[in-house]
Order: sequence, then structure tokens, then C-alpha cells
Amino acid sequence: MKHLTKIYVRSIATSLKVSATLFITLITWASAWPALAADASKTANVDYGYSKLYGELTPTQVYSLVKNIDSMVMHYAYRYKPKTASKLPRKIIPVNGYRPEQVFVALGKLSDDIDVFAKQQNVPPVTRIKREAKDAIPAEVFLLAGASLDTFSAAMAVLEPNNTFGDFYAHRTYSRNKTPSDVYALVDLINRKLTILLGQPLEPIK
Repeated sequence: MKHLTKIYVRSIATSLKVSATLFITLITWASAWPALAADASKTANVDYGYSKLYGELTPTQVYSLVKNIDSMVMHYAYRYKPKTASKLPRKIIPVNGYRPEQVFVALGKLSDDIDVFAKQQNVPPVTRIKREAKDAIPAEVFLLAGASLDTFSAAMAVLEPNNTFGDFYAHRTYSRNKTPSDVYALVDLINRKLTILLGQPLEPIK
């Protein structure tokens, strides 16, 4: 867990309120980790891989983090581009047979889009994660998703310096275990949303 939370420890905004909220959220994730790890050992498909550096993570846990990115993107859309928000794609396009490496590549594209948004707010780009081996494993996908969420949060904190974004770091649970294909489809949906949002100017806030 030390390595998994390292990416979040830095301040994501000039606002101390934001930083404090995210730190508390990290403590919550850390305290829940033993249970998560135990669950992962029972449910994870061995084909997803095990990292000596990061330990084991399941696609369900990665999906939970990516869903937080989706929620923050929609928060931005409703707050700053409400007319465009109503026209954003909402339908996930199902895929099958995808592996963590394909999700990692898709997240790389999402990171590129988030970099554009971050640059508009004078925020550093997404920290890229290096693979341990040729193909990425869920732990590395998780880290890249976390880095993407961090950067989007930092950019949002510039727009909303008095807001806190701890809710967007929540751990979600699902009745059905997710697969890399599920994660890929969600990342694809977020990519399609951001492509539209970044092509539209900010709308007046009423």
C-alpha cells in the first residue's frame, strides 16, 4: 500500500483544504487495504498478473478508481459546460477479451486529454507510470488511473479553490467482479466525453 498511495501524497492544489481532505481520504484507503488485498487474493484471475513491487490488484478495484474519474469529469461538465453536458455520450460500448495492457494504453490516451485540460489551468501534466515488464498489470493501470485523477483534481482545484474533492477518491464496491474489458469500456466512454468537452468553450455560470 505504501507504493500505491505514494502518488496521492503530494498536494494536488494550492488550497490546504483540498489537500487535507485528500490526505484523510488516503488514510481511509490505507485502512481498508488489508481487506481489499484479502478479497483480491480470493477473486483475482491469476492471468491478470502479480507485481512484486505493488502486490495484487483486481480489475474491480481499478474500475472503481476509473469511475471516480468519470464522476469528476461529469462534475466539470455540469458545472462549467451544462449545455454540452446534456449532449455527452452516456452509453458504454461493451468489449470482450481485453487485457490490462490495452486498458493501460487507453488510459495513456486519457492522460493526454487530461494534460490538455491541466495546461489550461497551469497544472503539471499527468505523471506517467512505467511498466515493470512488457505488458502492464492491474497495479500499474491503477497507478496511472490514480495519477490521472490527481491531475484532474488539481486542475479542478484551480477553478474551485474553496471546494474539496475527497468524494471523488471514494472506494466503490460492485455486486459483480469487473474485468479489464469493463475497465477499457469505461475509459473509452470518458475519452469520448473529454474529446467533446475540450472542444467547447466554457459557458457562462448562472
